[in-house]
Amino acid sequence: MTEQISAPPVDGRTGERPARSRPVIRLPAAGLVVLLAAAVVLGGWYRVRFHAWPWPSSLPDRVTYCQRDYNESGTAVTLAEAGVREKGAVRQVGHTGVGGLGQALFAHPLSEQARAWAHPPLPCAMMVYLRTSEGLYAPYVLSGGP
Repeated sequence: MTEQISAPPVDGRTGERPARSRPVIRLPAAGLVVLLAAAVVLGGWYRVRFHAWPWPSSLPDRVTYCQRDYNESGTAVTLAEAGVREKGAVRQVGHTGVGGLGQALFAHPLSEQARAWAHPPLPCAMMVYLRTSEGLYAPYVLSGGP
């Protein structure tokens, strides 16, 4: 008995053997799909968690400071204008977002003594300001009552 080695089939029209699938092309394509899916999932998580898209020009609908929510309210102002509104110095009190994707949070917070004087205790601040760009700050007003 003699063994025969079968050759790959030949295309009847061209007389050529079909090209083998190339894993070299499939691997980068699969990697690109996985990377794109991860970007969509992380972008969605950032939107849900911080109420903004993960790029610097996206401002959140609301921010959280001192366990209270503040809603966006109006056009951006300078730090000096914020100080006039607050009748006192406005200083950085926190940060919202993750790393370089987030923005600095500013407020004129009440002292602990002033907060504890009222019953129930007053919020840390009635308004907070989110730095949107160099020199401009978006105002956010306290959501709900004290």
